[in-house]
Amino acid sequence: MRIVRHNAYISARKKRARILALAGFLLLSASLFVAWYPKYIVLAYVAMLSGFVIFNMGMQQVGKWTRNPRNDEILDTRMKGLSDRVTLVHYAAVGKHRIEHIAVHPGGVAVLTAREVDGAISRRKGTWRRKGGAFRRLFSFSGPQLGNPDFETEENLKRVQAWLSENQMEVDLQGAVVFVHPKTELDIEDPEFPVLHAEELPEFFRDLPADPTFDPEERERVIELLAAGEGVQTDKAAASGARRPRPVKRVAGPKQKKQQVAR
Repeated sequence: MRIVRHNAYISARKKRARILALAGFLLLSASLFVAWYPKYIVLAYVAMLSGFVIFNMGMQQVGKWTRNPRNDEILDTRMKGLSDRVTLVHYAAVGKHRIEHIAVHPGGVAVLTAREVDGAISRRKGTWRRKGGAFRRLFSFSGPQLGNPDFETEENLKRVQAWLSENQMEVDLQGAVVFVHPKTELDIEDPEFPVLHAEELPEFFRDLPADPTFDPEERERVIELLAAGEGVQTDKAAASGARRPRPVKRVAGPKQKKQQVAR
């Protein structure tokens, strides 16, 4: 497998995350001093609430971009056994947006929405939930968030589709939600997109049918466009030591029956 990584973007996000966390901390600290003056108590509360939100947003981003390994590195490791016909592109600029993980393969282009949350994750009637009480939710506020992977995947697919059209390319698109934490338990019912553990990705891509019209030259053109920019690293993942993932019963299409996977 080949890897393209926009390192300059990663460095910029790390810097921005630290600045955001520092700004939140300073606001929280300032609110304590302002609170000593009763006539400014309203301002103190505003500073405290703003600082709390900004600090936690910053810490979420600090964790995401400084974690070792990061999500992109976990995906690299899990997919390293795939052939060179698959290229994994991280943080590519697609129009005015950044798509965090895109795989270009013989069947088309796949958008991967990664989540690093642990614990029991369920999806019922379009609603995602991370099981746990209010105590856990409170103390995970600064950590990785589940959000709505369906919505994020759908929006990114629309952006990639528009970008391909602008570049006069017709390529089949797929989307998948990938949980990279080793202690995630999934209980998924009728997902919009395939929902996988990271170690299931090699099998997922091997099962995708090839598109004869998507020839190597067109694949290279897509990769070249996704790799445009400064501070881009291009390399090949080592195949040695790759472990074939355990078989999982699933359907690789956009709709799936009820899926229960426990790790």
